[in-house]
Amino acid sequence: MKNAVNKVGVTFGIVLAIYFTLFNCVLFFTDKTLLANTFAGFFNIAIIIIFGVITIYNARKTAGGYVTFREAFTPYFIAIVIGLTVNYVLYNILFNVVDPSAKEVLGKQLYEMLVKTLDGSGLAPEQIAEQLKKAKESNPFALQSQLFLWAGSILRYSILGLLLAAIFKNKSEFAQPHPEVNHDVDTDFNKDHK
Repeated sequence: MKNAVNKVGVTFGIVLAIYFTLFNCVLFFTDKTLLANTFAGFFNIAIIIIFGVITIYNARKTAGGYVTFREAFTPYFIAIVIGLTVNYVLYNILFNVVDPSAKEVLGKQLYEMLVKTLDGSGLAPEQIAEQLKKAKESNPFALQSQLFLWAGSILRYSILGLLLAAIFKNKSEFAQPHPEVNHDVDTDFNKDHK
């Protein structure tokens, strides 16, 4: 049963990876600046939540309608790790191999978004200047930065998965299994009622 439930996670992880591949490639080859669009980011978050719910629901269905917290969370986690790993690998291939010059375009847009965000944040001008200086010095497309972003995404979506697993679980991990009733045994009750 455990393997069948985990296969649900692998299946939906592959589907999520295909989604990210298509999404990133379409945006990259049509308008790279859309990859930094806030609405595109929220759309991806919604897709991940929907995939998470569907993954846990299917895992529960595969388990016969009853899952523990662990049985609900594990396939979700597997799906998220597969999907996000493919997303970040593809992102690195697109920006570091396919078209490295796209990093400048997207980097400039990300910097402008940061300026707008900091201007409305109410921070002191010195703090804003310090944040902008750090942003100019950092390289969001470097492997170390991408690994940090990948790990942060896994952590964030794992917390969401913990909440979803708590909602969908309907069997305690500590419950004692009920002994099966064997109706083929010839008990005194069965003998009297034949």
